[in-house]
Amino acid sequence: MTLLDDALEAHGGATRWQAARQVRARARSGGFLLRTRVPGNRFADYRLTVDLDERRTVMDPFPEPGIRGVFDRGEARLEREGGEVVASRGDPRKAFFGRAGLRRNLRWDALDATYFAGYAMWNYLSFPRLLVQPGVEITELEPWRSGEAELRRIEVKFPESLDTHSRRQRFYLDAGGLLVRHDYVAEVVGGWARAAHLCADHVEAAGLVFPTRRWVRPIGPRNRPLPLPTMVWIRLADLRVDTE
Repeated sequence: MTLLDDALEAHGGATRWQAARQVRARARSGGFLLRTRVPGNRFADYRLTVDLDERRTVMDPFPEPGIRGVFDRGEARLEREGGEVVASRGDPRKAFFGRAGLRRNLRWDALDATYFAGYAMWNYLSFPRLLVQPGVEITELEPWRSGEAELRRIEVKFPESLDTHSRRQRFYLDAGGLLVRHDYVAEVVGGWARAAHLCADHVEAAGLVFPTRRWVRPIGPRNRPLPLPTMVWIRLADLRVDTE
């Protein structure tokens, strides 16, 4: 079996992931990045819905009660509870770069934050189904030792058509095939933003397995996560998977 096969099996199996349509959860988030760049409630406490087939994420409420942030196949919008669109942006990623991106080095608006959090949560909650998307290229790397544990690694190259942190990313699996670390460059934050995204407290929902505690640290010397700062932390609860 390949590492991809092991990851799929450890997280519930390819058949269950293929049948899954939506993942729902209660989410709480924080950290230095959200505190300094994200407006409104900063995703402190919200309901999260991820449509696996449609590449769509809904975060409700954001940025304030009565409004929800929606990432929808590369676009970002804010909606009222009845579906009325308050604001939208058709190509939000482009706005993070060039002259338009200068302001975003200091602070994001609600559509910037919706795009970033929306694609990120879709990537996180679709793993490992994420790795079998069309155009994804996978290379198995040599194992990497973290303390006494030897972690297996996958390097992934994502296609331009997929909204994600960076084209090249690395995923670290423990001996049982569970995701415990995920490395990337958060390009919309900055080309310097090399991150180690650590994962723990895996739980099962409808046969699928998800880490419910996540925290992101800068990568330091010898590929080690730095102890501080915590750029983002995420806690998930009440996970539910819909298959219809």
